[in-house]
Amino acid sequence: MKRLIVSCILAVALLLVPVAGALAATSQDVTVTATPAFISIANTPGTWDINDVDGGGGKTIAPDTIYYSNPVGDTTAPSATVVDGECRFTITNTSSVNIDIVINFPDHTGGDASANSDLGTNDTAKFGAYSYTSYAGFNTYATDKEIAKVTGSTALLTTSSAGDNFLWGLAYESQADAWASGDAMSSTIVITATPS
Repeated sequence: MKRLIVSCILAVALLLVPVAGALAATSQDVTVTATPAFISIANTPGTWDINDVDGGGGKTIAPDTIYYSNPVGDTTAPSATVVDGECRFTITNTSSVNIDIVINFPDHTGGDASANSDLGTNDTAKFGAYSYTSYAGFNTYATDKEIAKVTGSTALLTTSSAGDNFLWGLAYESQADAWASGDAMSSTIVITATPS
């Protein structure tokens, strides 16, 4: 009887083997995901009136003077290690990849327009400018600030992680000589984000 039961089990098992083979899949699916390298930033605020950190208006700039976009004071340099409270601007990084940030400062237009020296220092009819940040690892003012040139500035920040927001500021040294006009000059800073 025992042999009969074992024989029956073996017979059933052998019958199931071809059935399992008949049910094998003849195709398979592969799910493909493609995530774009999306770069997107926003900057606030969108203006800076040099020598008017309190927003009272009506202030002018003097020749051969360094001004900062420092909420602490117009002529107050950032600390050796820049802190958030010494930066006027905030860049919101909604990119999907790590990015580098470059700050370019074109020549002024209007009035007795000063030109950017591209050296960070002033001269006759030329201003100098630097960008700086409180972002950890790039916040030593003396060594991490970058000259803000008309074009081709060195990146202020490299490998900012996707989703990181950070604060930054400007140092502006007015031209060395007096202007021939009291009309306002203006320039539009260009902030460029590129993949790291």
